[in-house]
Amino acid sequence: MRLKILKKILIILLIFIYSFCTFAEYEGITDEEKERILNSQSAIEKITNQKKKVQSTIENLKKLTDDTKKYIEELDNTLLTLTDELNNTLVLIDLKQIDIDNTNIVLEETKEKEEKQYSDMKLRIKFFYEKNDSSILESIIVGNNIEDILTKAEYIQSITDYDRLKLNELIDTKNQIIIYENQLEREKAELLLLKETEIAQKTSIEDLIAEKTLELEDMNNKINTSTAELKKLQAEQRKQEAEIEAIERAILARGNSNRILSGGLIWPCPSSKRITSNFGKRTAPRKGASTYHQGIDIGADVGSTAIAAAAGEVVISTYSYSAGNYIMINHGSGIFTIYMHLNKRSVEVGAEVSQGQKIGEVGSTGYSTGPHLHFGIRKNGVYVNPLTFVG
Repeated sequence: MRLKILKKILIILLIFIYSFCTFAEYEGITDEEKERILNSQSAIEKITNQKKKVQSTIENLKKLTDDTKKYIEELDNTLLTLTDELNNTLVLIDLKQIDIDNTNIVLEETKEKEEKQYSDMKLRIKFFYEKNDSSILESIIVGNNIEDILTKAEYIQSITDYDRLKLNELIDTKNQIIIYENQLEREKAELLLLKETEIAQKTSIEDLIAEKTLELEDMNNKINTSTAELKKLQAEQRKQEAEIEAIERAILARGNSNRILSGGLIWPCPSSKRITSNFGKRTAPRKGASTYHQGIDIGADVGSTAIAAAAGEVVISTYSYSAGNYIMINHGSGIFTIYMHLNKRSVEVGAEVSQGQKIGEVGSTGYSTGPHLHFGIRKNGVYVNPLTFVG
């Protein structure tokens, strides 16, 4: 009976000892960091600051509104800078998410390791107290406090080196768990900050495009009453088309024996199938615009990927204030595809591209009042309906 009581006391003591082992202090993020991250005011301030930055840019650009061409070019350059900043943020978000995923994996593995170590320790404790050696038990419980018990030579001699090693390993594992939890919380906080930045940057881009739309509407009114402005816009469009036709004629004159289109064309904007303007006759969306649309407009968000409809050679990659950033690809067999109003061009003249390869990003550059991809197809020197080639 006395031995059973001693065994129960031993269990309590060992658990008590285990619970009082020194573990790494969990600091987490500071209260200041938590307040900054969790308080939505942080995101509001970022958006407000971005709006001020954009408003300042707009005020400067308004000084150029008397020169339509210069205004559009400068605004498009600003949009490109903002979207580059956004793309960098999105890359950082992806990398941070990878960090979080990796930390979660390591954390779960460490927790499984701790559970096994704790289970093994319990078996060791059970084995120890079930031994019928009351002298060991008595030597352990004699003492005024835990520190006294741990310092007794009798106790040190009774616990094997193996038991002490395993206990220390368990303590280390629990410390690692706290460290990984600490790391995970910091990484999540950093991800939240990046996402706040992303929202602020997207808001800036939307504001700038909205301002551009308003300004272009105002410019349209000026063009309606200004023959000079109308002639300037039409001259730019003729120059652009002349360049396209000249390059196309030169290529067709060489013959197409070295390049043959095979396998058909694919849709150039994977993220959107929304057509905002069809090919063919239409009411001119603005003074000076064509009443015969030479392609289709695909509505999509700024930064959406534009891909090559088929393999071919990039024969034009440039900027025009009417078409914005635009690209033309020679696919052979007399087929050329054209991609206009891109926010960013990813390929240069002479590049060989494969079908489905990213060639740029959807935007609203040039004389455009909203994010979209203008997609055109020329066959043997004539614009044709893209929907007869892609569905």
